[in-house]
Amino acid sequence: MLRPFAEDRLVVVAARQDDLARMRQVRLADLAGRYFIGLSGSALQDHIGAQAAAMGMALRYRVRLRSFEAICHVAGAGAGIGIVPETAARRMKRTSGIAIIRLADGWARQRLAVCIRAGTELSVPAQSLFRHLAQEPPAA
Repeated sequence: MLRPFAEDRLVVVAARQDDLARMRQVRLADLAGRYFIGLSGSALQDHIGAQAAAMGMALRYRVRLRSFEAICHVAGAGAGIGIVPETAARRMKRTSGIAIIRLADGWARQRLAVCIRAGTELSVPAQSLFRHLAQEPPAA
């Protein structure tokens, strides 16, 4: 069973002094030749890389880090740019010195979903979480 529960958009994070900071939105193709700060070992990073490869673009990574928070701090320090979910960027904006630039490519809009295998018996806490994320009213 698959239930969508949220939408999020990928955004570019850059130092506030970066030329990108003046832009409202960019496409991934506009970022060719820039140094990226990536997320190490993640499906999201693989997805971004696949989108770049489909355009014939190779992303140049300065460093790969383990969290969106770390990406925002390093981008805010001017070491490169990162692509992170908008919710993470907004959470980090004040403390990391980043500017947030919307990624205009259609693939940058993500639909988040929770899924369980059909016929799987969920524990009571897992059922509660599933209902909450899927915004189902609790069973009476």
